[in-house]
Amino acid sequence: MITDIKDILFGICLEKNANRLNEVNYAITQSQDAIENDTKSSAGDKYETTREMIQQDLNRYQNQLQQAKADQHILEQIDLSTKSKVALGAVVQTDLAIYFIAISIGRVDVDGDTYMIVSPSSPIGALLIAKEVNDIINFNGKMQRVLQVI
Repeated sequence: MITDIKDILFGICLEKNANRLNEVNYAITQSQDAIENDTKSSAGDKYETTREMIQQDLNRYQNQLQQAKADQHILEQIDLSTKSKVALGAVVQTDLAIYFIAISIGRVDVDGDTYMIVSPSSPIGALLIAKEVNDIINFNGKMQRVLQVI
């Protein structure tokens, strides 16, 4: 059962990141096409403004693509074996929430349970890394005790 939930959560991470990569690549292609197909009209300022807006979108998409590729690299390093300390690939149950340490996805509901999929570099992930059962963290003014690490 424990391995099953880790496999499910890992699968969600892979799927969401693959979708994000596809969406960003599509947006980049669309933006590049828009720049290439935009013909200069008699209203030069309007043309330059439109072109600049498309370029800003393209830059934003490039940044998103870099983040998605970095997340993919993290996912490729995940080891789903059982852990004694919180590490990449661990499911961590505290008295307030259940976390999966992977990439930043946020809240996911699986079989009636809510999991927070977080990056080890996120604020909560950074606090949890290397913690063991019965360790306590203080996140946003709330104390959380680590109940289980798998």
